[in-house]
Amino acid sequence: MAPLTGPFPCPRFLEVWAAHCAPTGSEVFVAQSAHGAIPIWMDEGTLRFQGDADLTDYHSPLGVSIDAEVRAIAAQHGGGRFSFDSLPEETVGAFERALDRVDATFSIRVHAKALVVDLPQEPGRWLALLPKKHRHEVRRKQRRFDEALGASHYARRFDDGAFTAFVAMHRAADGRKGAFMTDQRVAFFRALLAEAGASIDLLSVENRPVAAAFGFAEAGAYYLYNSAYDPALSHAAPGIVLLASMLEQSVTDGVVRFDFLKGDERYKYHLGARERNLSVIEGVFS
Repeated sequence: MAPLTGPFPCPRFLEVWAAHCAPTGSEVFVAQSAHGAIPIWMDEGTLRFQGDADLTDYHSPLGVSIDAEVRAIAAQHGGGRFSFDSLPEETVGAFERALDRVDATFSIRVHAKALVVDLPQEPGRWLALLPKKHRHEVRRKQRRFDEALGASHYARRFDDGAFTAFVAMHRAADGRKGAFMTDQRVAFFRALLAEAGASIDLLSVENRPVAAAFGFAEAGAYYLYNSAYDPALSHAAPGIVLLASMLEQSVTDGVVRFDFLKGDERYKYHLGARERNLSVIEGVFS
C-alpha cells in the first residue's frame, strides 16, 4: 500500500529473511485476500510484520485494501498483542481505520526515521544543490582521497568477489558494526544478493577494495541497505567518496530518489537527505 518501500514488503525479501533470520519455531504466515496481503509472524506472543525491525527498513501491507486481512487476523488472535512497526505515513491511516473497525485498542507513534535524498534530473546538479558548507566538504574529501590514495574505480557489481570484499570490510569495523556481520547474517546477505535483487557498489584503488555499499536498485529509486569501508583508510574518507560517486551516478542514470533508509547519522543530512517518518502501531485485538 505504501509507495517507495523498496524490496522490504515483497515476497522475495521476506522469504530470504524467513529462511535465514526468523527464530526457530516461530509462526510465520500471510493474511491474504483478493485485495491485499499482510505478512505476519508471531514473536514471543506479539504479532508483528515479517522481517524484524533491525533488518527490515520499511513495512507495509500489499494491495489496495487491508480490511479483510485485519478482520481475519483479529478473529484468529482475539485478545492478542500486536506491534506493527516501520510504517511510512502513507499506510498509517488505512491501518488505523481497519483496526478501528475490529474494535482494537491501540496507539500510534513515530519511532524511527528514514533519510531520503530527492535527486535532481540534471547531471552535476546534486552536488551544486547542497548547502555551500557541505558541498565544499564533499569536494575537500574527494581531493584528500585522490591525494592520499590516487585515482579510484567505481562500479556496481553482483559477483562473489565484491561480496567477499564487502563482508571483510564490514567485519573489520570497530564495535557493534563489526560484530553485526555474524555468519548467519553473512548467509542472509549472500542470499539477498543471489535471490532478492541486491547489488554491491564497490570503490577500488588499483584493484584494492576500499569501500562498498550493499543495496537495491529499482526503477527511479535506490535503497542503501548497508555499507562498509577499509578502516585502515579512514583518514581518506572512502565511504563519503563512494557515496558521492553513487549519488552522482544515480542522477546520470535517471534515479530520482536515493534512500539511505533507517538511521539519522549526520553525514546523510550533509549529503542532502530529508526525513521520512516511520510509525509503530501497538495494541491489543478485542
